[in-house]
Amino acid sequence: MRSTVVLRFGTCIIVLLAACIHSYGRPAVNDYSHETVAQLIDDLTQIESESPGISISAIYVGFVAEDTSASAWVGTRGVAPPEVPPQMRELVRRGPLALPELIKHLDDKRPTKLEVGGSPYVFSGKVFGYEYDPRVRDWKPEDIRSGFRWTGMSFRDTYRLKVGDVCFAVIGQIVNRHLSAVRLQPTGFLVVNSPIQVPDLLDMVKSDWGSGDAEIVKTSLLADINCTSHPPRIDDASCTRTVVNPALRRLKLYFPDTYMALAGSDQQRKREFERQDSGHSSPSIH
Repeated sequence: MRSTVVLRFGTCIIVLLAACIHSYGRPAVNDYSHETVAQLIDDLTQIESESPGISISAIYVGFVAEDTSASAWVGTRGVAPPEVPPQMRELVRRGPLALPELIKHLDDKRPTKLEVGGSPYVFSGKVFGYEYDPRVRDWKPEDIRSGFRWTGMSFRDTYRLKVGDVCFAVIGQIVNRHLSAVRLQPTGFLVVNSPIQVPDLLDMVKSDWGSGDAEIVKTSLLADINCTSHPPRIDDASCTRTVVNPALRRLKLYFPDTYMALAGSDQQRKREFERQDSGHSSPSIH
């Protein structure tokens, strides 16, 4: 009897040691703070629910790195807003540090666990679009990259989101642009803006943001601070009172020295931003 107990105890110890060895070097479940950017992108394959930039039930108007409240979502259909996947949030927190790798993966065809276009929704049509919010926003209304733009391609059943599609949405969050891989057109059309299905989207991202140079991002955010002369876009939430200055929020997190050194009218906007944003706190970038 005693030998049986000892044997069972020894077996348990071996099993526990094996589990520890197997998980060594890998963060705990759902703890993404110590993962590399490459690992975080690999983990995008696990996304299985609607998220910022890939949602048909709501539009996300917040900053993924910081917003956790339901107020960051608008247009919900009487249901709770989707949760932001932790790997997606961590990539946005890394910001310009993650941008080069995200751009490299825009053509990543690995499937996620999220399919769009199925029941219970009824759509007027399911189409692939080429909607793009450019870095320089002085384009004309008839520019092919603005508003609801359809490639002429459609799909009948469902579309499974790819890693490259999610990267497209994450990049938009980092650079302060509305890059929606999935959204619902008010006329009932499901629009999928996929850089894999529509390589022009990939080319436009690379044209605007190069290989992910942090200085380009910083310069763009500084230009965005004043929120002036923005043309109509898919949604116009960026510079409204419902969203605390989105460019300053990103500048503060990604480029704190530049943020602290703002002067003149930019400093005045910074003070107003801090008054409005007193309830927010910025996480550290790893």
